[in-house]
Amino acid sequence: MASFLNFASDPTMDTLSVTLTNTRAIDGLIFAANSAGMTPEAYAERLLTTEGHRFADANSYGVVTSAGFFARFTPAEYADVLAASVDTVEVPDKVGGLATEEQYAAYQAAVLEYSMLEDPTAEETATYEAALGAYQLATTAENQTEVDAAEAQNAAANAVKALLDELTAAEKVALDDQRVADGLTLLVSMELLAASRPAEITSYERPFPEVS
Repeated sequence: MASFLNFASDPTMDTLSVTLTNTRAIDGLIFAANSAGMTPEAYAERLLTTEGHRFADANSYGVVTSAGFFARFTPAEYADVLAASVDTVEVPDKVGGLATEEQYAAYQAAVLEYSMLEDPTAEETATYEAALGAYQLATTAENQTEVDAAEAQNAAANAVKALLDELTAAEKVALDDQRVADGLTLLVSMELLAASRPAEITSYERPFPEVS
């Protein structure tokens, strides 16, 4: 029996449904799916996705060079991203925040005592939480806010640099790669790109289904 391919004739087509009626083809998919521990539908989808990507790569649909990818940024956007990738600061040394031996011993004792309670009362839980709070306060540096802010700034800069390094080193960049999507989302979250820009940066001219 024949196999049929159903698709909409919409140039913005984003879904594709396939109906197989060839029993031998279906039997083969069932066997392969069982061997892979998947449902026949999931296995067929994986096959189509793999083949679709192979032909898309061969015909350069949604695939660009690294230089071509960054050329999709405006000069101002690219300059901002580059600046953000090196926008690191020196993390200040912590001031204070060192518990005494007595404070540490009290914390350890509170943890041990509470862990041995099978059904702690509200009062016992409150006592335990108070001990934790006291220890946390004792181990918090006086300039903890400044330390956290510097570490967060460096983490953000390093994330942008890692994105640039990975995409720059790539020979080809697939525009539907999840790493690209995550990277552009990161740049939007850091206000380095407008919310509308990821869709524009990853857009490309798609083929139109030819219906006979």
